[in-house]
Amino acid sequence: MKYLLLLIALFITKLSGAQTVFQSSCPSDSPISCSSSQAASCCFESPGGVLLQTQFWDYSPATGPNNLFTLHGLWPDNCDGTYQQFCDSSLQISDDGSTIKDIIVNKFNDQELYDNLSNVWKDINGNDQSLWAHEWNKHGTCINTINPSCYSSYETNEDVYDYYKILYQLFENLPTYQWLTEAGIKPSNSVTYTKSQIQNALSSKFGQQVYFKCDSSNALNEIWYFHHIKGSLLQQNFVPIAPLSNSNCPSSGIKFPLKGGSDGSDPAPTNTQPGSTPTGFPSTSYITLSGKNGCLISNGKYYTSGTCATYHFTAATYGGVVIKSSKGGCGVDSNNNFVCGSDVDDSKNQFQIKNGQIGYGGNYDWCLGSSSGGQTIVYLSNGKCSSFTLNVSGN
Repeated sequence: MKYLLLLIALFITKLSGAQTVFQSSCPSDSPISCSSSQAASCCFESPGGVLLQTQFWDYSPATGPNNLFTLHGLWPDNCDGTYQQFCDSSLQISDDGSTIKDIIVNKFNDQELYDNLSNVWKDINGNDQSLWAHEWNKHGTCINTINPSCYSSYETNEDVYDYYKILYQLFENLPTYQWLTEAGIKPSNSVTYTKSQIQNALSSKFGQQVYFKCDSSNALNEIWYFHHIKGSLLQQNFVPIAPLSNSNCPSSGIKFPLKGGSDGSDPAPTNTQPGSTPTGFPSTSYITLSGKNGCLISNGKYYTSGTCATYHFTAATYGGVVIKSSKGGCGVDSNNNFVCGSDVDDSKNQFQIKNGQIGYGGNYDWCLGSSSGGQTIVYLSNGKCSSFTLNVSGN
């Protein structure tokens, strides 16, 4: 009889659209992510064992409520601070987010979640659901403990719904604006704050140091909360940890501008428009290798003679840098090789450039592979080779 009642209860739960969390059966002594070298499983998050809940303070143009850091995402970084991206194309949803409302509201009957996300998850250009889709496609598909194979009875896009639901719940537990204002750190276009004031206000609530980022105007722009996780993501056993990144903010003189210049001033824009030239380096350049003669040619391979290829750099839609050559978009293939060609989807291959060096997934080290016809493969370092950096060097 008890078994029959359990089946009825599960059936009613599914009809109501509520989620059945089968991963709650993970043992109570499941290891914390990054605590061991065991293989990934439905009860052990790996390799992305560092979960970052990230938030924006976009003040010009003003984005979201004036008393809220808006939601950016939930990212599974690797234990060494690098990360994977766009991990499983079969799990991705439409880039424009056109299916998200149907997934959350119609399929899983959660209008409240959809309304809450609509209030706090804002895109600076007004394309909110495109941002939501991007975060799932780039980061959510890399979280192995919500892979469809981990569900006892998986429903299409249940993993997408779970990601959005948990992302929002974690965000609600990290009220940055409230924590800052309670410590006397309030938006102003005249008052500035020290790094220690901001750090103390946030770490006293979070329980660990918190990463925060400033824009080119030394204005507070982003907050990242780092966690490990015990068991499955669906159990939400987040363990706060110290950040793996160092803040770029100055020790003093940090601005916390009013959104939209509410006191009549006109603060500098905080965003880089997609397709524009990223700040700090030219829109076109050669790519050279540190300590080596020669450069990359248009297919992404290293060549010691001949003409260097001119590469084009533009801002990606949601952070990062898109690289193109005359052959087409550039990216990193399944073998971690740097490649350029007409078959490369550069929108799903977002690079970073720091101090003139090109990185991918937070890794700025590259190595040389096999050669053919004087052209040598360049691949992302695995830590087992003699590495160098790829440099934006002008032309």
